[in-house]
Order: sequence, then C-alpha cells, then structure tokens
Amino acid sequence: MRMHETTLELLSPSPKERQEKSRRCPLVSFCEDNPYKPLNPQKILSELAESRVCYDCGEGEDFDQVLDEIRTKYGL
Repeated sequence: MRMHETTLELLSPSPKERQEKSRRCPLVSFCEDNPYKPLNPQKILSELAESRVCYDCGEGEDFDQVLDEIRTKYGL
C-alpha cells in the first residue's frame, strides 16, 4: 500500500468510529475509571499533617528502612 493510501485509510473513519476506538484503549479507560481524584492543595497539606502525626506517634516506618527492604526484596 502506498503512503497516501495508508494516510487516507487512517483518515477515513468517521469521528464517531474514532471515538469508539479510543474508548477501547486501556489508557482512556484507566483515566475514566481512575479512583484517585485530583486533590486541592489544602487537602494535600491536611493529609500530610495527619500523616506526620501518625509518624510521630510511632505508627509509621523510617523511609530509609523501607527503601532498604525494597532493595533487598527486589535485588535493586
């Protein structure tokens, strides 16, 4: 097939058909079904403050220890 024929074939589907093809794309599906919604800055800061309180109470793990465990487990 020649280049211009290939180009015409790609352009031939109607917009509705192209939309249907894009909906079947896993990335588009993930973006539509993503359970992690965007947070505003105040919400991020409040969650960070809550996390720090938990860590100060001894409910968290040291970041360096966690990284060492991951490196050991996965051979990194």
